[in-house]
Amino acid sequence: MKTLLELVRIVTKNKIRHIEVLGKASDSNGKLMGLYDALCAGKVKTDEEALIYLYGTRSQPSSYRNLKSGLKRRLLNSLLFINLADPSLNEQEKAYYTCQKDWAAVRVLLRMGARKLAIRLAESVLKQALHFDLTEIIVQATQVLRFHYGTRTGEVKKMQQYNALHKRYREAWQFESLAEEYYILLIANYIKERSVKTEVSRQALEYYNGLENAMVEFKTYRLLFLGNLIRIIAYRSVNDYNNTVESCERAIRAFEEKAYEVKTPIYTFLHQQILAHIQLKQFEEGRRTADKAAGLIPAGSVNWFVNMEMLLILALHTRQYQRACEVYQEAISHPRFSHLRDVDKEQWRINGAYIHFLLEAGKATALKDKSRMRKFRLGRFLNDVPVFSRDKQGMNVAILIIQILFLIVKKRYNEAIDRIDAVNKYRMRYLVKDKALKRSNCFVKMLLQIPLCNFHKAAVLRKSEKYYEQLTAVPLEVANQTHGIEVIPYEDLWELVLESLNTKFYKRRR
Repeated sequence: MKTLLELVRIVTKNKIRHIEVLGKASDSNGKLMGLYDALCAGKVKTDEEALIYLYGTRSQPSSYRNLKSGLKRRLLNSLLFINLADPSLNEQEKAYYTCQKDWAAVRVLLRMGARKLAIRLAESVLKQALHFDLTEIIVQATQVLRFHYGTRTGEVKKMQQYNALHKRYREAWQFESLAEEYYILLIANYIKERSVKTEVSRQALEYYNGLENAMVEFKTYRLLFLGNLIRIIAYRSVNDYNNTVESCERAIRAFEEKAYEVKTPIYTFLHQQILAHIQLKQFEEGRRTADKAAGLIPAGSVNWFVNMEMLLILALHTRQYQRACEVYQEAISHPRFSHLRDVDKEQWRINGAYIHFLLEAGKATALKDKSRMRKFRLGRFLNDVPVFSRDKQGMNVAILIIQILFLIVKKRYNEAIDRIDAVNKYRMRYLVKDKALKRSNCFVKMLLQIPLCNFHKAAVLRKSEKYYEQLTAVPLEVANQTHGIEVIPYEDLWELVLESLNTKFYKRRR
């Protein structure tokens, strides 16, 4: 009862009746809740839209600024009341939120002089943090507890116990911090481009070797997660997909051995494994892995979109074009699609361009009940992918190829002829010297034969034969090229393009 009285005294003193959170009855019909509901429903996304929705005007009154400030304050206050009964949260996620909230309470209680209650709560938080590998909380809790038992109660044995824990987890936390630094340094190379990076691979292996012993000794959640990601980057950066698969399996086993359920890391490594299976043409293994990953994530989450992209690629690489169209439409029609990062939207736009090519070629049919499937316009598409358009030895290859494909399949032959010199200069500058882009170089040379042969099918087959043989001599699974460049395998694309050609020579109209 003493601790309860102590808590009541603090809360009463600070006037809980003045704490503002969302959901109070007095707010139910006010503009504040109106703005909140509109934001949740996606009815407004800008200040201008909000002003029209709430006030019927574009001018911004001072009351609107106060309204936004009040909503922000209440949202921040409401963060402390997260619904931990949410079925989408697993044990580890619930423990994270509970420990963070309770640890904040410990710091406040100590500051306000409620030491007995603070220490009791700190010991409870520590017990949970130890079970769920919450290293930073462990470091802070043991620091407070060793100080309390060493300087306030003089219980030397407890002080030594917490001091030993503090030293061990402080060292683990330092390795976690180092792993995070390494990961950031590596991943910064891939935010805006996807080309092969040999130097990144060498550096990643060096980083991983420096962390490997610590990963064996401490086995904390964050250290295992970041350390294994670094190892995978080492192989992915040079497109070593066999070692990528093995590294993912090792990482997944490490997390499956945990005493609690883990979702996010296992999903992350399954995703990397799917990409590797696709490049190795291990499509059945890829499908099984994608099905396993789908069971770990809620629809509409960022990872859900990532998994949908994997399902799309698997469908495209197994010629299930109608299925690919359905996956694409389901993804872009989801209300959360607009919340994706711009770079992720660009990847979907590139995939979408190939879906529209399949529609134009008559290999799939759009679902009429999906309103987000708008008509494809080549000029708009090029404006919508500014980041990857600069990735000259990465995803810009896929962008360049889809431009040529559309001009051919839509029989815009004059434009295709006009593009010959520019495309060949691009090929000579960016594709010839990079061995990892040999397949792309061969395929672009095949495409260039089409306008050179005046779009005559037999002539194109004859002139492109040697380049086709060079292409097939380097199968996708051993090509060592960046994943994603071949949205549809080049061999399959070539068949589709040939089907669209005529048996007559095209005479250019001046």
